[in-house]
Amino acid sequence: RGNLNPLPLAVSPLSIDEKTQKDFEKLLQKKNIGEEISSVVENNLRTSGLFNPLSKDAFLQAPDIANLKPRFEDWNLIKAQALITGKVININNKLRVEFKLWDVLAGKQMMALAFTTVPTNWRRVGHIISDKVYERLTGEKGYFDTRIIYVAEEGPKTKRIKKLAIMDQDGANNKFLTLGNELVLTPRFNPTSQM
Repeated sequence: RGNLNPLPLAVSPLSIDEKTQKDFEKLLQKKNIGEEISSVVENNLRTSGLFNPLSKDAFLQAPDIANLKPRFEDWNLIKAQALITGKVININNKLRVEFKLWDVLAGKQMMALAFTTVPTNWRRVGHIISDKVYERLTGEKGYFDTRIIYVAEEGPKTKRIKKLAIMDQDGANNKFLTLGNELVLTPRFNPTSQM
């Protein structure tokens, strides 16, 4: 029989130095972008139903130390079977996110990747990390970096305004693609993903 219990894993906040934190706080209006990205990863994995992210209150190791070399006995103590660590760096006003996936039981690193992008793409980086972790632990392709296009309606029943909108799979980054002055019922898309 297969295991039906969600895999307990720990998503450590991404470590960030003080200067980088201040730079991104000014730019993005987020207090700690490392915590924000790890929160996106944690929420994505939780909503899949296959993972049980553990409470950060139980973590015994600080994020900056855990990223360098986790003390696997500490993570084993709180029953984590996998651990995600990483760090955020500001390189020439670009956001660089490095993350590692660890097998706590074996005490080995399973994956290490880095992404560099414009700072405003921080949520997308969280979704991509979620996809990579999901794929490595389940063997199936992740779906967290998916976007949903839908028809939004507003106004009274007699004068409905319909707009084409797009959002991340978790409901964030909602943007309208049309103004509502054209007919939008059944949008069609180009196979190259261009509209």
